[in-house]
Amino acid sequence: MKVLVTTGSTVVPIDQVRLISNIFTGKTGTIIAEYFFSQGDNVTLITSNPKLVTISDFRLGVIPFRTYDDLLYEMEKEIKGGAYDIVIHSAAVSDYKVTDVYTRNEDGTLSLVDKDKKISSTHNSLFLEMKPTLKIIDLIRKPWGFTGKLVKFKLEVGISDEELIKIAKKSRQTSEADYIVANCLEWSHDYAYIINRKGNYIHVSRDNIAVKLWRALI
Repeated sequence: MKVLVTTGSTVVPIDQVRLISNIFTGKTGTIIAEYFFSQGDNVTLITSNPKLVTISDFRLGVIPFRTYDDLLYEMEKEIKGGAYDIVIHSAAVSDYKVTDVYTRNEDGTLSLVDKDKKISSTHNSLFLEMKPTLKIIDLIRKPWGFTGKLVKFKLEVGISDEELIKIAKKSRQTSEADYIVANCLEWSHDYAYIINRKGNYIHVSRDNIAVKLWRALI
């Protein structure tokens, strides 16, 4: 089987030297990619953290990315031209991008700051205008035309397992995914739920996510 896995975190720029990112390293997705490869699958890994890859084999394709735009470009290129059977999208994608930066004047009004350079550190305060990014997971079926098996990841914070499962079921449907892997930040290092199209779910330890996904998909 030909498998595409995404993992790691995207960054969005504030100015030419400052960035906004998230806390995720890409460890889970890397483990998944390496496990599928170890089972004989043809795997390509798109990752923000290629240093985590422990398999030194040219047959395991590794494509690095850094920014949200990088990931969007690489995924579209691979999915449209790669003839993949499975896409496992575990990358933690930026939900917002910075469109403008403002500073407050003495009279209380806001003035636009040039973010195409390094913003001066002399400003007493800065205000970021942020707008939603495209949901990459929702582009995979349409308009990119992927017809294989799709796995989505969903993370929430501060809710019960029952609430998480309910949210994850709806999220899977929105993206037309075959499976969704859902967990909460508070216990994301311990376990997750894997939910299928029928709404059935299993509780799996973090260490077994790769094995359970492989068995479900392959």
